[in-house]
Amino acid sequence: MLVLLLDAARGGYLQNSTANASLVATAHEILARPVSVETVGMLYPPITTLLAVVVPGGAVGLGAVGALVAGFLLQRLVEWSRRQRQTGIDAIALVLVVGGTPLFAFLATTNLEVFLGLALFALGMIDLVRFVVFANTQAGFRAGLLFAAAALTAPAFAFSILIAACVAPFLPHSRRGSRAGTALTLAFPTVAAFGSVTILGVVFLSDPLFAVDVLHVGFAPEQVERTRTFFAQPWAWLYFVPPAGGVVLAFLRRRPVAAVAPALLMGSIVLMSLAGVLPTGSSGTAFLLLLLAMVAIAPVGGHGLRTRWTLRLGAVVLLVTGWTSAFLIYRPVDQWMQALLRGWPF
Repeated sequence: MLVLLLDAARGGYLQNSTANASLVATAHEILARPVSVETVGMLYPPITTLLAVVVPGGAVGLGAVGALVAGFLLQRLVEWSRRQRQTGIDAIALVLVVGGTPLFAFLATTNLEVFLGLALFALGMIDLVRFVVFANTQAGFRAGLLFAAAALTAPAFAFSILIAACVAPFLPHSRRGSRAGTALTLAFPTVAAFGSVTILGVVFLSDPLFAVDVLHVGFAPEQVERTRTFFAQPWAWLYFVPPAGGVVLAFLRRRPVAAVAPALLMGSIVLMSLAGVLPTGSSGTAFLLLLLAMVAIAPVGGHGLRTRWTLRLGAVVLLVTGWTSAFLIYRPVDQWMQALLRGWPF
């Protein structure tokens, strides 16, 4: 429904003003070139680039795919909460705080690259918890593959292993002395994927840094300035509400060491911004990334009355924060909502 409204907006919003439109144009431009090692590097991220080629309808088709991914992701989050014996109210609260903000719908309909990476990362986080906390070895292998798929979907999620590494040490481990094995299981698929690209660069181009070139990582002055300008906004403190909520939850559960995880998550996201791997049109990515990590972790062991009411109150605060952020600090989301109104037939 949202995709159809956006497609009907005057000025061709979906086809001209979104990350999906840029992805489609870039994909077709790359595939029109002669095949070479450099072309293989330019195809990164390969999963979303190939989707942009095979999905009909251009940016509208990619928006529809994003909407389908959004529905599947929300269903999996509800299922995960219910498996942790959360009540129906608590499961709905956890999912509403993710899917009930304009940030979620904005990314789902306009930026398949980042949104699909977010979805794969969230599913990987759920399997990470099942692996570390509940000793499910099969889930551990799935988590590693999902993190690698996220890294091959959006450049920002090449840091997904770093983000997962920030969280895993603070989960209650079911198997003592297995931290090194856990890290290897999670990291191997991503390391193998980019290691193969490095070997390709060495063999054909004599460039051992080819994988870094593919990621387009670089701390350019304009990226640093863009990040500084964002945090200099009067309402930029809203950006820190999700990690603050994670810290409060950790102390309420009497696990003060786990309070370090949200701070490390926030640090890794700022690093993404500085490195330039958070592309234009990805407003709200950091907010949703933190929320998804918290939703994957929060249900574990959270059966006490105090914890349940804390989660419900936190869900309300984060939902309000998501809406407020959309209007006050994320200009692309405000433009997206205006396009929705222009496409409304009444």
